[in-house]
Amino acid sequence: PISEISDFFSILDVCLQNFRYLGKRNIIRKIAAAFKFVQATQNNGTLKGSNSSCQTTGLLSQWMHTTSSHEGHKHHRSQTLPIIRGKNALSNPKLLQMLDNTITSNSNEIDIVHHVDTEANTATEVCLTVLDLLSLFTRVHQRQLQQSECQNSMMKRIFDTYLLFLQVNQSAIALKHVFAALRLFVSKFPSAFFQGQADLCGSFCYEVLKCCNHRSRSTQTEASALLYFFMRKNFEFNKQKSIVRSHLQLIKAVSQLIADAGIGGSRFQHSLAITNNFANGDKQMKNSHFPAEVKDLTKRIRTVLMATAQMKEHEKDPEMLVDLQYSLANSYASTPELRRTWLESMAKIHAKNGDLSEAAMCYIHIAALIAEYLKRKGMFSMGWPAFLSITPNIKEEGYMKEDSGIPVEDCKDNKPFRFPLHS
Repeated sequence: PISEISDFFSILDVCLQNFRYLGKRNIIRKIAAAFKFVQATQNNGTLKGSNSSCQTTGLLSQWMHTTSSHEGHKHHRSQTLPIIRGKNALSNPKLLQMLDNTITSNSNEIDIVHHVDTEANTATEVCLTVLDLLSLFTRVHQRQLQQSECQNSMMKRIFDTYLLFLQVNQSAIALKHVFAALRLFVSKFPSAFFQGQADLCGSFCYEVLKCCNHRSRSTQTEASALLYFFMRKNFEFNKQKSIVRSHLQLIKAVSQLIADAGIGGSRFQHSLAITNNFANGDKQMKNSHFPAEVKDLTKRIRTVLMATAQMKEHEKDPEMLVDLQYSLANSYASTPELRRTWLESMAKIHAKNGDLSEAAMCYIHIAALIAEYLKRKGMFSMGWPAFLSITPNIKEEGYMKEDSGIPVEDCKDNKPFRFPLHS
């Protein structure tokens, strides 16, 4: 039953979350704290009777404070060390006995290195085991996953587990296997990403772009290669016509990541350059317009990043701010829901400054954008030309891409039209 299958993958999710890789510094810090605790309790004669919670509370709060001061927002990872997992871990007799035995055998830095290696290897082993189980399941149940053109609940559940690999911390070695598994998954089930609703495609783009901002160069390269592979698969799926779906979802993902993760630095720019290099060096695609589409996409992403950074610098200069927002709205010409957001923002600034005619013009462009969207869904006959008598600039609203992953059914059955803010 699908409910039991879902429960099984929930167990795998718990394994990935609890055995996530903390990084060497974090592991060393926690093990060192545990050693200090055992040494202190051993010296005052309380080691053998360590069941009292009052002996552990002080160290635990100090331990958590140390982690918080060094890791900031990564504070929630502090309770995921396998040998020290949970609020009562330091009162665990087995843990204390293990550390006691290690200390009495003249422990030194070599012992800590051993524990670090054990922790890192355990995290990687769990990651590879779950990957192996996912591969086995998708191979055995491939037909079931392909039902309804891959638009089914089982596909969504498995994909969520695949994404979790990128959402929790992994070692660089484990990530190489994760990226390889994702390439295989996209190859097997392209319909899940490039057909029907765009939910899976959007989530995939968001997580891979986040990895493009990773501090590890090898992970940046792997993520850029996966991103290029994903766009190429989209191009092939559309019979070498376009990469509309991945183009739109990547632009949306960049917009979300600017707010969520603050991307846009040298790491992310380096990853974009790698993706461009893949496109330029792909001999099989040399005679197609695919390299040009990849170049256009990365150029638009850079425009978004640049405009966003400049907007922060000119928050108190309304005219400059509007110019930058107009530039950003133009970069979203192919993404109607995002373009509307920035046009509305421009209108609000104009209205606030008393420039009512400019604000009205922004709303005319929004109306034309919605009209063009409705025309392409077969629900309105005119599209943007309906507003051409007001301003010749309205032609800009005819540049939107056609595949946004929004189901046509959402606009039928005489429902009041709501412009989609999220596809």
